[in-house]
Amino acid sequence: MENKNVITIGETTNLIVLPIATKDGKKTGEKITINLKELDLIDRLQTMWDNHKKNHSWINSQLAIIEKKQDFKKKGQIMSNNEKLQYDALRTFYKKEKENYDMFLGKGGVDKLLNGRPLEWETLIEIETIIKEQIEPKLDITMDNIVKEIKNKYKFDIKKNENVLKVDE
Repeated sequence: MENKNVITIGETTNLIVLPIATKDGKKTGEKITINLKELDLIDRLQTMWDNHKKNHSWINSQLAIIEKKQDFKKKGQIMSNNEKLQYDALRTFYKKEKENYDMFLGKGGVDKLLNGRPLEWETLIEIETIIKEQIEPKLDITMDNIVKEIKNKYKFDIKKNENVLKVDE
């Protein structure tokens, strides 16, 4: 799977910018911007991966339940009963995953990345890959820097302030 999206990070802005392009590489003018200094970004990322696991567990259990049901097809139906149940379960799964990724990427983020393509298993994997390979590594570096900044800013010299924790008797 070839990814035509390009990632850039500003030196002073701490932004990840994902410009959106068509399959043939033409830029659409759309972009997704993620501010690495957002304090809740890590929480949103963790929530997204937790929901991702729940969604996969849900679809697997739904498909297993459907598989055990007696299948039948009424005259004039295009799909059998189990095929219709599987179809409905997959539609619900895709909807849940889209909402989940949009929660992290921002409203409409999935639609921007899809750029008119249908939401399906391959495009979900593509979005997951973009997050894992292009966003998370930058986020890890930035979070390390933020933690260092906080430690340096609020550094507390215990030796210098030994009496602070003593209680007068």
